[in-house]
Amino acid sequence: MATTRDAAPTATFFDPLAHVPDGAALRAARDAGDPAAALAVVRGLTAPDDVIAALWAICGDASEDDHLPLTAAIDAADDGTPLTRTLRAMRYMVVGWSIRSHARAEHVSANQFEQFHDWLRRAERLLFDVCAEHPGFIPAWEARITTARGLELGHGEARRRYDRLAALDPQVFAAQQVYLQQILPKWSGSWEETSRFVAECADGAAPGALGPALVVDLAIERYVDGGKTTPPEMIDRVRGVAAGTVLHPDHVRTAATAVVHANLALFFSLADLPAEAQPHFEALGDAPVQGMWGYYEPGAERLYRKHREAAAKAAARSGARA
Repeated sequence: MATTRDAAPTATFFDPLAHVPDGAALRAARDAGDPAAALAVVRGLTAPDDVIAALWAICGDASEDDHLPLTAAIDAADDGTPLTRTLRAMRYMVVGWSIRSHARAEHVSANQFEQFHDWLRRAERLLFDVCAEHPGFIPAWEARITTARGLELGHGEARRRYDRLAALDPQVFAAQQVYLQQILPKWSGSWEETSRFVAECADGAAPGALGPALVVDLAIERYVDGGKTTPPEMIDRVRGVAAGTVLHPDHVRTAATAVVHANLALFFSLADLPAEAQPHFEALGDAPVQGMWGYYEPGAERLYRKHREAAAKAAARSGARA
């Protein structure tokens, strides 16, 4: 997903499938509780970021009291292919994270951790087999970066998994985002390590590629962590990133494009630059993805609407003065 993945969905207002090819068909199958039909649509997708986003969306959430029906349906859809086994593992991860909750570790009970790790170990066993038998299957490697974090396997192991994926395709933005989470201070990483990784993803990126946009995630993480400021040099850097990624004429749209637009809209809103946020709100239209707006859960939808309205007004004023 994808996504910060650790942020719980706040409302149907945020639609992870809105910008995935054939998203309407995927949504209909998912909402009908028919993972097999949804998987038939996923098999027609080619971009790794689209496949990853679709799989995480099919998994839904596990905040409902009874997660068993969807979990059982996804289990039943397993035909032994890497795609269906990876979907099963992702669903187990969603269930596990919902039990753990999104609280800091000190606020998670021993019983929650025990159940969380049990679900993640089940997911890891499936993903280990998929990666052993189908080492070129990118979505399984992306999911294994998250299991490494949840099972506390260490930064070295998480990096090994990211590197295996990057050797297959160095431009999978979902993988870059999930590895960034691994090395943040809140997961025993450091700001220095995250800065190096962000620079690594930007170095050598082709015009229009999304790697440089990872700096937006980092800037928002710093803001949320307590900085509550956006230094002028970071604003200038993000302006350049927007121009060189999602606004670049050579950019090829995938599901990750919408995630970057969502995060850019959030960044410029936090920086009190609503007119600069407007192109990104406009790109999302009336079907936004959550991106990092989930950090403000349960008020994410309200804040999104508030900032989108402010951005539209600011852009209109700028147009009137032009």
